[in-house]
Amino acid sequence: MSKKITFLFVLIFVLITGCSYLNESEYISYIDIIGPNNMECHSFYHYMNVEGGYDDSGLQRYDTITGKDQEIYIVSDPKNQRISSFCGNDKEVYYVETTSKKDSRENALYYCDVSSGKYEKILKTEEYLAVFQDSNTNEIKVKTDSQGYIADNIFLQKVDDSKMIKDVYSSDEDNVRLFDAEGNLIEINKKYGSSDFFCSINGTSNIITILSEYNGEDSGLSNFFTIEGDKVIGIIQITKGKMGKLPKNLIRFNELKKEILVSIDYKTGQNEILYDTQSNNIRIVGYSNGNVYLLKGGIVFCRNMSDGSEKEIYSLPYKGNNQLSFSWIGSKLIVFDKNDLQVVANIQT
Repeated sequence: MSKKITFLFVLIFVLITGCSYLNESEYISYIDIIGPNNMECHSFYHYMNVEGGYDDSGLQRYDTITGKDQEIYIVSDPKNQRISSFCGNDKEVYYVETTSKKDSRENALYYCDVSSGKYEKILKTEEYLAVFQDSNTNEIKVKTDSQGYIADNIFLQKVDDSKMIKDVYSSDEDNVRLFDAEGNLIEINKKYGSSDFFCSINGTSNIITILSEYNGEDSGLSNFFTIEGDKVIGIIQITKGKMGKLPKNLIRFNELKKEILVSIDYKTGQNEILYDTQSNNIRIVGYSNGNVYLLKGGIVFCRNMSDGSEKEIYSLPYKGNNQLSFSWIGSKLIVFDKNDLQVVANIQT
């Protein structure tokens, strides 16, 4: 997967349902945006094909109501420029254009009005620069090496860096950080070489005991954690064996044993397994309010966690062998082909 890394999310995806079109050398399927969620939006932003350019040379907006794409921006120098991150809604979109120079790299943040198509450069720096949406507040946030911001149209409001949600990627551990409605910092942590997963609130840490039995020395976290009341619910990826030290969501299909949906009461430390896929032929592609969404044999199911009943939501018409991503825009599940750069399913759940 070339030139596709955005802040917080490593954009590497492939459909892995055990179907005939499965490619075991590719990476597992990936959720771009966890859900269903409360996003009041019908816009899905994605990279676009640009003649003579790379996969990240252009940006489009897909309207989930009309099913049509709108061109947002194309870099002027595809050989030396790329769109490294983006985030938007129905009215506006922010994106970072990265320009590689001989001895340096320049990052520029743009604001674009969707209706008019007019865009404006609002920040330029040689530091790291990324834009993303806070999954708890839905605010658009901007991060550099030295400062965090909340974006409001063309204005950037400085914020305390400790209040910025960010993942820690290293060769030694996975770390997911969230803030609850009261402003408490919640962290899920997993060090490689240890079978223990930890959950901490404001620095006080507890072992997620239910996960210790899985012997997951080389297993890791996904990016997919959400807060419901006093509980953090998210996906743990269990590997088949020794893989070496890799950041989250970079597990190949043939290295993945299964996924587990875990619930952690971050105030008491109590934890439980909500769902165990038992194998890598079932993918967890969403969760919300007691319902887990599963991909099995090319079909999306909704499983009620209270009674175990399952309802078929959608049968994917797609029979390719490309990498797919799954993004939730409110109650809609958008399935996107990362190779052909096009939406292959727009599912109302």
